[in-house]
Amino acid sequence: MTADSTPRVTIHTNASARLDSIVHEEMSRSIGDLQPRHIVIKPNWVLHQASERSPIAALVTDARVIAAAVRAAARIFPRATQITVGDCPLQRADWQLLCEQSGLTPLIEALRRGDPRIEFRDLRRDVYTYTGGRLVHIADGSNGDPLGYCEVELGSNSHLEDISDRADRFAIHDHDRAITRAKHRRGDHRYLVARTFLDADLIINLPKWKTHSKSGLTGALKNLVGINGDKAYLPHFSRGAPKWGGDEYWNAGRWVFWVQNTGRDWLRSRLWPGYRLAQPFWAAFKAARSAMHGRHPTTHADFYVGGGAWYGNQTIWRMIYDLNMVMQHTDGTGRLHAQPQRHYFCIVDGLVAGEGDGPLFAAPKPVDWLICGEDPFAIDACLAWCMGFDPARLPILANRDHYRGAGWGKFSIADVVVSIDGRPRALPAVEERHDFQPPPGWIGHVERSRELQRVAAGSRR
Repeated sequence: MTADSTPRVTIHTNASARLDSIVHEEMSRSIGDLQPRHIVIKPNWVLHQASERSPIAALVTDARVIAAAVRAAARIFPRATQITVGDCPLQRADWQLLCEQSGLTPLIEALRRGDPRIEFRDLRRDVYTYTGGRLVHIADGSNGDPLGYCEVELGSNSHLEDISDRADRFAIHDHDRAITRAKHRRGDHRYLVARTFLDADLIINLPKWKTHSKSGLTGALKNLVGINGDKAYLPHFSRGAPKWGGDEYWNAGRWVFWVQNTGRDWLRSRLWPGYRLAQPFWAAFKAARSAMHGRHPTTHADFYVGGGAWYGNQTIWRMIYDLNMVMQHTDGTGRLHAQPQRHYFCIVDGLVAGEGDGPLFAAPKPVDWLICGEDPFAIDACLAWCMGFDPARLPILANRDHYRGAGWGKFSIADVVVSIDGRPRALPAVEERHDFQPPPGWIGHVERSRELQRVAAGSRR
């Protein structure tokens, strides 16, 4: 898609009954004229189901969508030499269990038998498990990229460069902050990318449609965070409140948040038995604080806004933009180019979406949609609109003019054309609205009013 072309998104409702035909038709129409050598299909495999609070149907890309994409790729591109399905889940994820829970395991076996080009891979460099309450490294050889990893340096081209004066505050929970700080500083920003993604000349992105506590929503853009092999390279927030130069939590009650987060981190890293003994007190503390500051009635009592899980997070969207630019513009050696280095297509799994405290604790939201397109910004704007969110209130979309990659995001919302079951219309005229419950830290700050839809639709008439 060129920079001045109209972004188009297609939506198929009641999609589960005709998955294979939809996926095959969409891929044939949009990318069927390509001649790729290596196709990489990128699902969302963030985490296995660890409790009933986080059902697998709302956590990961539906196995049926993955299988439909693999079958379509194999038929449409008979000359491709390799078709890899891969992702870098959270480092504590049990990938084998995830595959079993989601129904993917028998499909993997059947697809591999039918076509030797097809491989399914857990591309994480390192895997950990909880033993005695602590994360312990596992080295069983079942994970990892057979092509290795590439440290991609974006330098001052990084979207984080504009806030690099606070790079010493960049962090991600439960990972070594020393690594995060070492990989991001003024003029020097690095990511550890699995080479399988860089080796591909066609990426088929298969995100799960759901809310996200730090970015508001997770869709086409956020799903590419999974090309990075070590989560410690990924700044998710800047430590502290805005008045202190951070975006970890809001200003109101910032001292309370600071005490809680500092105490939690110190005990967890240096005095694990004390952390375990303190957990009931943390739960009571969070419940009291939630009552003091107000909490949506459907929000879990142990939700806390730390970790950048709120609408004021201005760090995570920059990291997300970086990884989309890496996928779009970095060659097989990790060198950044001005022109795109591979083709891209996206099919969003909205069969069962996720709402509320996503991405890990989202509640299932049956929608039965597939959403397809070539511009991830246009796709995510469409997702947000149909969720009942205002794209202008989501930093991941509101800042699209700042994206430094080619072609994507250069549009106004009024110009996005959405085809729903073959009926095209401008995005503001789309009346389909599923009213997703926002993530707890976004309630009251991301919803669009009915009046906004009427005004926006009227402006197109």
